[in-house]
Amino acid sequence: MARPVFRFDPELSWKSWSAIILFACGFLPLVLGVGVSDRPGVPEADLFTKAYYAVGLFILGGMDLGTPAGGPLYARILLWVAYFGAPAWTASAVFETILYALRPPVWQIRTIKNKIVITGGGELTLGFLNRIRAADDPRRVIVIVDEAQHPHLDALRSYRGVRVVVVSGDQLHRLRRFPLHKAHKFLLLSERDETNFEVASLLLAQDPQLGPKIVYHVSNLRFLRVLQGTRVVEQCTTFNQYELAATQLVRLRLMRRFRETKYKDTVVLAGFGRFGQSILEQLEQHASGTFNRVAIIDRDAKQRAMIADEEVEGKRKYSRHTYEGDIDDPEVWRRLFKEVITGKEEPVFVITTGNDQTNLRCAIWLRKNFPRALIISRTLSPSYFAKGVCEEHDVVSVNTAELVEASIPHAWYR
Repeated sequence: MARPVFRFDPELSWKSWSAIILFACGFLPLVLGVGVSDRPGVPEADLFTKAYYAVGLFILGGMDLGTPAGGPLYARILLWVAYFGAPAWTASAVFETILYALRPPVWQIRTIKNKIVITGGGELTLGFLNRIRAADDPRRVIVIVDEAQHPHLDALRSYRGVRVVVVSGDQLHRLRRFPLHKAHKFLLLSERDETNFEVASLLLAQDPQLGPKIVYHVSNLRFLRVLQGTRVVEQCTTFNQYELAATQLVRLRLMRRFRETKYKDTVVLAGFGRFGQSILEQLEQHASGTFNRVAIIDRDAKQRAMIADEEVEGKRKYSRHTYEGDIDDPEVWRRLFKEVITGKEEPVFVITTGNDQTNLRCAIWLRKNFPRALIISRTLSPSYFAKGVCEEHDVVSVNTAELVEASIPHAWYR
């Protein structure tokens, strides 16, 4: 049976431990026989009474007990420590609460000299922390999380040495109070594009030389491309997690497949959201001429294909077929098999809808019909179950988080 592991992290729990120590300094002397001048019966009282008096030290100190008398000298010294320390601890807690109300908690950061400052607390932040922990000192990291968006707060605090500060959205402007140029990097990884753009603009307004230190995520690629040429885009490093993941997938899986086949492949994209669109864009940029047909299945296939066309430069070197509908609809697949997969060559299937079970079911069904095809099934988060099932059926299981983490450049956090 595994033994429980208890870990003391002074950065997170020093207040609790100091309260316990001060309580012990007040309780143990009373147990050891130390008396007090104004309460002559305390040494003979039961343990609950002595504990009650020890807790009272945090509010009244020793004013209602009187001075220590009798008992061992070291025990009297401990009680004096509790007399002064317990009320001081209470006063500091009250003062900090008032200060917290008057000044938002960004003041808790203390210093950002040589620190990596991360804003945002989603899956993307966890991926960056994993890379930093593996290659660097996590004690150099400060994570600032919006109190309205912290689904992974416990996970963030589990990283030893990483300081996590929870703020409200408008409090990020208080970063201007710090010597920003002394920070090592700023990684703006909020799930809200407007927050990343706003903080990047704030940092540049404070110090225009910070540009090379700022890396921020943009989920809306169309909006990012419209802003090309603006200062906040030109001076900083921008990226999109789906673009990173798609680049990793295309280079490691799809291009290897294209090199191994003597014919030009047919690619079926089942699901054409942001990840599917990024895969097609990376295929056009890095594998043009190695595939001759692309079939897209999506409920909004035509509209999203038109959006993807905005980024195409020149003439496409492949034919494209769109099928509007759900990938659970057999009629959609029947039409696709009839119109696109007409030869003996088996295609490449990339299944990237937002439903993990649907992706997995579709992948297993396709494997029964195409024993030599490359079939890739995406899960939204890492899943041992999905990986195990996919291995049994010779299906490649991927998830965006792991692909992004594997493709994060060292220069962004080194």
